[in-house]
Amino acid sequence: MYSDMWRDMVELWRPNKMVLAHAMWTHGHSIQIEYPERIASIKRAGFYAQIKGKPGTRNWFHFAIPTPVIVNSKRLQVGSVLIRFKTGSTDTSINSVHIYDGERKIASFDNLDLSPRQFETRRFKIPGNPKIKFGLGISIGVGFGVESMSHSMEFSSAGCDFLDTFIVYPKLE
Repeated sequence: MYSDMWRDMVELWRPNKMVLAHAMWTHGHSIQIEYPERIASIKRAGFYAQIKGKPGTRNWFHFAIPTPVIVNSKRLQVGSVLIRFKTGSTDTSINSVHIYDGERKIASFDNLDLSPRQFETRRFKIPGNPKIKFGLGISIGVGFGVESMSHSMEFSSAGCDFLDTFIVYPKLE
């Protein structure tokens, strides 16, 4: 008798919906470059960071996202990351996006070919919505081609949607 009642109570009070708890962003001019020797120039302005890569190179660009690890005594989960960017030509493109929680890679998006001419926001949903423990990093792999075209990349911002569970309480009559 008590086991059935307990099972029913647990079912009624189970967390059953993921909701947006926080959206955290960082500005594009905070970008870090992994291989500075592969860069022809970088310009940081109030509204973006413009990077011109040397032809025929590949580089990684990193954003550290402000991370609310625990809020109201609950550990948050990573829902998706977002990147706002544009390229100077089709000869420059984002090939990879990797997401880290501290030193642990929690998602990889590879074999991409993203090269929009106008600023665009791309969302990458994180499989399984892992709980965040240490701090979120976004690493972006970019290829700069060899054609006589622009090899510029512009980043205006990067961010993350952090999720929490929401409990739907039963309506008591």
